[in-house]
Amino acid sequence: MEFYKAKDARIWDKFRAGNSNAFEIIYERHINILANYGRRICSDDDLVKDAIHDLFIDLWKRRTNLGATDSIKYYLIKAYRRNLVKKIIADKKLETHNDSNGLNIGDFELSHEISIIKAEIEEEKLAQLNKSLEELPPRQKEALFLRFYTGLNYTEISKIMDVNQQSAYNMVFRGLEVLREKMTYSLSSLLFLLLHTIGQ
Repeated sequence: MEFYKAKDARIWDKFRAGNSNAFEIIYERHINILANYGRRICSDDDLVKDAIHDLFIDLWKRRTNLGATDSIKYYLIKAYRRNLVKKIIADKKLETHNDSNGLNIGDFELSHEISIIKAEIEEEKLAQLNKSLEELPPRQKEALFLRFYTGLNYTEISKIMDVNQQSAYNMVFRGLEVLREKMTYSLSSLLFLLLHTIGQ
């Protein structure tokens, strides 16, 4: 495809103009990220898949009315989170209580899929990290996922989670500090484990 290696802004503009190849590229590049993210918000795989399906149908239908973007990943994650949360609430599978959003995503599941991924990462370290992650507040876990798995910056994370940028930074920083204290690892070792653990 002529623009397969093109930057996000160009691919997005082609998609908005009705180019089906651009739409296919957007789908293929982001489907796994969205599915992985969705499964950490909701354990109902059918609901996760339905939300993705509905997102892309809606995008295609509304393509001519969409604004420009230079980060498709950020745009999709923000839209997907909003859609999935609505579906979860409608399906009565989410416990809600007041927080800064008026909504707290219950048990944000960062580790239900974790398995041993490489021989050099000892099982005890992975188990320890898994346990420590589970003990973090849900929104700290979500912030860590967005930062280290999706690679979003703090401005993008703050908009997705509907908090200010300093709060997004604080959630990631506090999460890392708690993990580092519990596991007594250097920051570099902890980040290495996080990148391999959260992405699974």
